[in-house]
Amino acid sequence: MENNNTLQKENVVAGVFGALLFSLVGGILWFVLYQVGFIAGISGLAGVFCAIKGYTIFAKKESIKGIVIAVVAAIIMIVIAWYVCMAKDVYDLFQDLYASGDVYYTITFGEALSRSIPFLSEVDVLSDYIVDLLIGLGLCIFVAASYVKSAASRIKNAENPAEDFTVAPAAVAEETVAAEEAAPAPAEETAE
Repeated sequence: MENNNTLQKENVVAGVFGALLFSLVGGILWFVLYQVGFIAGISGLAGVFCAIKGYTIFAKKESIKGIVIAVVAAIIMIVIAWYVCMAKDVYDLFQDLYASGDVYYTITFGEALSRSIPFLSEVDVLSDYIVDLLIGLGLCIFVAASYVKSAASRIKNAENPAEDFTVAPAAVAEETVAAEEAAPAPAEETAE
């Protein structure tokens, strides 16, 4: 008997929306941890887990395609969170420079967000951020890999259930009768 999940039609567009929406949890966790000086794979795990749940809820079906979409959505949210962290650093830098009198203007967070890469024109500074991103994505993928693998095997098992090897009682009875008929009759004992 097929479960309800395999009978429903998958709504991929809604699933993509759900994966992106739910993967915000991983992005927010990345931002918060980055502000306190950590790059942690747990944000990737949270992002992937929530993105898979979001895809499943919105698409009304769990699938391998959904897992791939969820992982991509989680990675996109991590990259967006990384960029927002970089913009916040630029914003904080300009606030400090303005407060110390080194510059005579300040910028808004929106300006920092829209132009943070040009502000970080020094290769050393930008390369540090890129290294942080690569380390973070590597940790995220490493931590989330086992969850993705178990979710994929769960879906494969649900889509291709093992055949039921139980034998009906009538079939057992027929095999028993056939075996008895094929067996040689026991030799009759003669009375003396």
